[in-house]
Parts: sequence; structure tokens; C-alpha cells
Amino acid sequence: MKRLVKQILYLFCAMSLLLFSCTKESVQSNSPSFSAKVNGQLMTFMSPVTAQSVKNANGNFELHILGTQRITNDSSVIIKFVIPDFTVAGGSSANHQLNPDFKGNFIEWKSVPGSAHAQYYFFQNGQLSVQQDARSNLKGSFNFTYFLFDRQAVKTGEVTVTEGNFSDVIIER
Repeated sequence: MKRLVKQILYLFCAMSLLLFSCTKESVQSNSPSFSAKVNGQLMTFMSPVTAQSVKNANGNFELHILGTQRITNDSSVIIKFVIPDFTVAGGSSANHQLNPDFKGNFIEWKSVPGSAHAQYYFFQNGQLSVQQDARSNLKGSFNFTYFLFDRQAVKTGEVTVTEGNFSDVIIER
């Protein structure tokens, strides 16, 4: 009798395992992606791609969306957007004009032992569109231009960032 109860218990466990492992629709877990063409050259930002919902000093929430691309062991390129957090109130999308007053920037970062140097470039013109998908992850697209200046604040060049997009970015709360 003990043996029969054990066999029934094993059979029940096996059937339960089969039942719960087979679903009609599989849940797919994608890793975040973030890419853009910088002056025509494709850059894939992978280390890391983040979105954080941060409460600011006024008590409002902001989304900080950040893509980092390591170039060498001591240098990186970062694209950062800071927007009002439309997801807190249940919103699903937002569009923003990128200009010098917009919070965010394109950053070139270099860090060597005993020293760190960052150059911040501010958006001159462009567009950012952000949506929250069905899994509450962020996806979006962007394009913008930023200017290069010398030490005397004379414009020396212009950089275009096109075909920018990101997806499957989890919002850290």
C-alpha cells in the first residue's frame, strides 16, 4: 500500500510539472537594447542600459534613461535622457523635443588611474519618443544633433545621431 501511495504521489508530481511547464503563450525575457548611428557609424550601447524612476527635490518623478557603450577599458560614450515619469500616473507614451534646455546629454567619458574626464554635449535639436509596452518596459526612438566647441567656445563641428532606438528597458523603481 505504501508503495502504491508513493507511485501515485510521483505520478501526481510529474503531471503537475508537465502541466505548469506547458503554457499556451511563452513569456519571453529579452535583454535591453539601445543603439544609434553617430555620424553614420552604428553604435550598440550594452553596458549597461537602464531606466530609473527617481523622485526629485520637488516631489515629482523623473525617468532617467541611460545607454552606455564602452569604447576601451578606460573610455565610454553615454547617452542620457531625463524626462518626467509618465508611467507613474499610468501613462503609456510621451514625446519630447530635444534642445539645449532639455535635461540630458551625450557624454564622452575617460577614466584612468588617478584621473577622470568627461565632456558633456547638449542636444541642439532632435526628437525623443518613449512608450511603455505591455510588460511595463520602455521602448523608444530618438535622433538629435550636438555641436562641438573649442576652448574659446567657437563652434568647430556638428555631430548627428540618427536611427536611435531602445527596447525592453526595465524601469527600476
